[in-house]
Amino acid sequence: METQPRLKETVDLRSYGQLLWRRKWMVILPTLIAGVAGIILTMPRFMQPLYRCSATLSIELPTPLTRELSGMVANPSLMERLLRLENQVQSSDFLAKVIDNTGMRDDMDTKRWAEKNQKKYPDMSMDELISLRLERYLRQAIRLKTADEGNQIQVSAIDTEPDRCYRLVRSLCSGIIEASRSVHLDVLRSTEEYSQAQLLEWKRQLDDAEAKLETFQRNRAYGTVTPGLVGDANLTTANEQRRFAESDLTRVQGEAASIAARLRASGVSTAALDGLLQQDPLRGFLARGQKLERDYVRQTLSGTTGEMSPETIAIQVSRLLGDAQAAAAGSVASLAPNGVGEATDYLVARLQTELARTRYNEFDQEIRKYQGRITSAPQASLEEQRLTQEVISLRQIYEAFEKQITTSQLTVALDQSKAGEKIAVVEPPQQPLKPFKPRRAPMIALGFIAGMAIGVLGAFVLEHHDQSFRDIRDTEERLGVRVVGTIPGIEGISKGAALEPEKQKLAYQDFLDDSPGYQEFRKAALAVLRAGPSGPRSLLITSARSEEGKSTASTCLALTLAKELPNERIVLVDLDARKPAISKRLGLELGPQDAGTILREQRWIDGVAQPWIRPNLAVLPMDNTSDASEYITKERVRWLLGELMQRYHRIIIDSPPNLPVPDPLVLGPEVDAVLMVVKAGTTPREMVRRSLDLQREFQDNVIGVLMNDMASALPYYYSYKHYGYGYGQKKQARG
Repeated sequence: METQPRLKETVDLRSYGQLLWRRKWMVILPTLIAGVAGIILTMPRFMQPLYRCSATLSIELPTPLTRELSGMVANPSLMERLLRLENQVQSSDFLAKVIDNTGMRDDMDTKRWAEKNQKKYPDMSMDELISLRLERYLRQAIRLKTADEGNQIQVSAIDTEPDRCYRLVRSLCSGIIEASRSVHLDVLRSTEEYSQAQLLEWKRQLDDAEAKLETFQRNRAYGTVTPGLVGDANLTTANEQRRFAESDLTRVQGEAASIAARLRASGVSTAALDGLLQQDPLRGFLARGQKLERDYVRQTLSGTTGEMSPETIAIQVSRLLGDAQAAAAGSVASLAPNGVGEATDYLVARLQTELARTRYNEFDQEIRKYQGRITSAPQASLEEQRLTQEVISLRQIYEAFEKQITTSQLTVALDQSKAGEKIAVVEPPQQPLKPFKPRRAPMIALGFIAGMAIGVLGAFVLEHHDQSFRDIRDTEERLGVRVVGTIPGIEGISKGAALEPEKQKLAYQDFLDDSPGYQEFRKAALAVLRAGPSGPRSLLITSARSEEGKSTASTCLALTLAKELPNERIVLVDLDARKPAISKRLGLELGPQDAGTILREQRWIDGVAQPWIRPNLAVLPMDNTSDASEYITKERVRWLLGELMQRYHRIIIDSPPNLPVPDPLVLGPEVDAVLMVVKAGTTPREMVRRSLDLQREFQDNVIGVLMNDMASALPYYYSYKHYGYGYGQKKQARG
C-alpha cells in the first residue's frame, strides 16, 4: 500500500519579519538604549583613552667561535636574553631611573593617591609611596617581546597621556642600552683573567696526556707494560668501588637537576651559575677536589694507609666542599638576589657531580686498563691510538685557546654570553597620535548589535507568551464559535480618521470599489446571510471592550450588504448611547432628532434616517450630546426594532462593548443574531471569552466572530500584490 508523501515543513521567514514588525518597538528601544549606552560609556569621561608607543631594539649576536671552542662557552638563546632584559627592566633601580627621567613623580593623580594612602602606610614617606605606585604601574605598562627579526626585541608601553607614553619608551630604550654597556665593561675586566687560567689548565692536561703517551710507548718498546692499580687480587674491590662511585654520581646528578628546576621556575638562569664553576675561586676548588678524588682512587686500589689513606682523603674532600659552599654564597649574590641559598646549593651539587664523575672515571679507567692488559696485543695498539688521539685533541684545543686570546674572540664571546650584548635602536619610538583603546566604533556597533539581539529575543518571548488571538483556527477552537471574517486595516476608515466629509465619503467609495477590505467584508456578509433561511434581519455588532473596531465593522458590513442586496433596504443604527461614533465617521450632519429622540419619545420621525452612498442604505445616527443610555430598555428597543422592521429589510446595530456597559445584553435578546468583533493581537483571550459567555447567558444567538485588524498580524496577506487580480485599479486610475 502506497503512502502519501509527507510534506516538508519550511520556515516562513516572512512570518518572522511580520512578527518583528509587529513588535518593532520591542526591538527598536533596546537597540537604541544599548547603542546610546555604548556611545556614552566610550566617551573619555567614562572610559579613559589609552595610548601605546613602541620601539625596536637589535641585539648583536655573539661572534662565532672556532669549532674546538664552540661547545665550551655558553651561548644563550634570544628568549634567555629577553628574560634577562625583562628582569633588568623590572628591577627597582632601573624603574627608579625611568621615573626620574620621565618626570612621572610630578603626576597629580599619583600625588593624590599617595596622600590618600599615607595613613595606610605610616612607615613610608610621600616620595616612597609615589615610587611604590609608579613602580607598580610601570611593571604593568612596560612590555618586552621578540620582533619579527630573530635578533630584535620590541619595547612598548601603555599610558593615558601620549607625551608621557613617548617619553617612557624613549627612556626605556636609553636605560636598556646604558645598562648593557655597564655590564659590558664588567665582563671585559674578568675575561682576560678567565682566559689565562683556562689556557694554563689546558696546558696542564696536554702535558699529562703527552707524559702518559710517552710512558706507554717506552714501556711497550721495552716489551713491558707498567702494571696497573687493578689486578686479579683486587678486581672485585675495584668493581664494587666503581658501582659505589656510579651510585653517588646518579644521586648528586638528581639533586642538582631538582635544584636547577626550582631555580628556573623562579627565573634564575642556571647557565649563568654553571659559568661560575669555570671562574675563580670555584675553579680552584674543582681542580683540587678532582686531584683528591684521583688520589682516593689510587690509595683505595693500592691499599695504602697512613696520612694519605682513603678516609683521610674523604675528610679533606668534605672540608673542601664546605669551603666551596662559603665561596659560592658570595659569588651568586648578583645572579640570584632572591635565592642565594638555592643557588649556592646548586653550585655545591654541581661541584659534587664533577668530583663523583672524576672518581667514577678513575675507577672505570683502571678497570679498563686491567681488561686491556689481559687482551691480545692489538688492544695495546688501540690504547696507544687512544692516547695519541687524546694528545692531538688537547693540543688542538690548547692552540685554539691561544689563537682566541690573541684575536680577542673569546673575550667578545664571553662578554656577549654574560649579558654584555651590544644593543642598538632599529626603530625609534614615535609619539602616538590616537589612542588604541577604547575602539569606539566597534564597541558602539557591538552595543547596537547586542541591543538588537536582546530586542529580537524579547520580541519572540513576548510573542510566545502573547495572550491575544492571532490565528483563526486558534480562535475557533478556544471560543467554540466560527470566525465569519477577517478584517484588514482599511485606509481612511479603520482608525476613524478625522477627515472632511467629502474625503470620508470618498474613502468609503474606495472601499466599495473592489478593494481587499471589501472582499473580506463580502466573505463575512455571505457567511452572515447563510445563518438561517434568508439570513438574520436584525444584526447586533458588539465587542468585549472599546477600540476593537466594531463601529468600522458595522459601517462596512452595512455598505457591503447594501451593495450585495440592491433590492433590499438596509439601515445602520447607532445605539452606542455613551460613545456614538457613526455620524462622525460618516460625516453626517445631525439634526434635532436622532435615535435617542425616537427612543425617548417612542415616536417615529420621518427623515431622521439619512440616506448614505448607496440608494438602498440609510443611517440612523445618535447625537453624542444626548443622554439616551437610560432609554436603552427592552420595551423601547423592541418598539424601535418593530418600527424599523416595517420600513427596512435588514437592520445593522452598532452597540457599545458588553463588558463595560450592559446595553448589548439588553439589545442581544431582541435581535436575530449577534456578531462579536475581536481585535487581533490586542484583546486578551480571557476577556474575549468572558464577553462571549456573558452575551450568550442572555441569548445564545452569537453567530460568529469578526477578527479585526488582521493586517497587523498578516500585513502582506491584504496587500494588492497578494491578491494579484487587479484589485484597486479603479482607485489608482482615479488617483
